[in-house]
Amino acid sequence: MQLAKAYYAAAIVVFENLPANGSLSYAPARLISIHAIELYLNAFLRHQGVTPDQIRGRMHNLADPGFVTTLNLKKKTASHLITMTEKREYLISRYAPELTSQHTQLNRLVATLEEVMTKVTKHVSPLVM
Repeated sequence: MQLAKAYYAAAIVVFENLPANGSLSYAPARLISIHAIELYLNAFLRHQGVTPDQIRGRMHNLADPGFVTTLNLKKKTASHLITMTEKREYLISRYAPELTSQHTQLNRLVATLEEVMTKVTKHVSPLVM
């Protein structure tokens, strides 16, 4: 949970300082945001008793019906997590940032990050954080 919070804070700082010169310059914000989302979902899974080995085996899969049900995620957020997984946005953001213009609008990415952060934080016990 602490790592997720650190990446969330970094994403916010990067978003606040985005240059206005195109989608490639947005790559760091995109990568950090997607990673923060994944870390929050991993913290949720750990809280649910999933082992680190099982989490690593998920291969950046952000689409899980359990997330939607247990965290009560909005339909747009759930759909976005599925789309990010199907389009492999994490890998493209990391290894081919020139292709990120084909993916999520930044405002949708921020909305998903905010909702996942809020819902996981509420769900996970303060003792775990």
